[in-house]
Amino acid sequence: MAIQKKGHAIGKLGQTVSYLLNGELVTRTIGITDKKPTKPQLTFRQKTKILNPFLKKVTEFINVGFELEGVKESKQPYAIAFGHNLVNAFKGTYPKMSIDFEKVKLSSGSMPLVSEIKVEVVNEGFKFNWNPDSVELGMHWTDQVMLLAYFPKLKKAMYITGGTNRDLGTCLLPLYTISRGHVAETYLSFITNDHRNISNSIYTGQWLW
Repeated sequence: MAIQKKGHAIGKLGQTVSYLLNGELVTRTIGITDKKPTKPQLTFRQKTKILNPFLKKVTEFINVGFELEGVKESKQPYAIAFGHNLVNAFKGTYPKMSIDFEKVKLSSGSMPLVSEIKVEVVNEGFKFNWNPDSVELGMHWTDQVMLLAYFPKLKKAMYITGGTNRDLGTCLLPLYTISRGHVAETYLSFITNDHRNISNSIYTGQWLW
C-alpha cells in the first residue's frame, strides 16, 4: 500500500515501489530475480535491519541533531544519520554484526566539544556534569545541553533536546518510566538556543540503571 507524502506516493503501488533515498524520491519496478545476493548486498540488508529500529527510537533527537546538516545538504536529517551510522557505527562482519554504540553519531555540527564530562547514576535518573568554565570560540553560556540514553535490551530511549544552559554545568535525564537493572548507552550534545549551531554528539559511556 502506498501513502501520500508531499504530493508523492510512498510505498508499493502496482508493480512499482517508491521510497525516499537521501531525501529524493526513487521509484523502481518490482521484479523477481533468481540471482543469489552478494555478500555486500547481504551486509547492507543486515545493517539496515539492525540500524533502522534503533534510529526510529531516537528520531526526534536526530531530527534536531542533523537538522543543520540536512539544510546544508538538502537532505532529510534521518537520511544523513542513517548514512553516517551505516558506514561508521558497526562492528563485526556479516552475518554477525551489531551496532558499535561508541561510534554512533546523533548530532553533527561545528560547535567545539565540551570537556570533563561525567555521568552519575542518581535516584531520579542519569545526572550529566561538565566543566562550565571551559569556554572556547563558538560556545556561549546560553547553549543548551541535549542528552540521550538508549537501552538496547528494552529498545527504549529517553532524551532531552533542550536541557539546561551550559553555564550550569549539570543536567538530569529523568528515567522514571524505565525499570531498574538495564544497561544504557549515553550521549551528550550542545545546541545554541536559536538552533543555528550544534556540536557533534559525544558518547558518554555505558551505565547500569
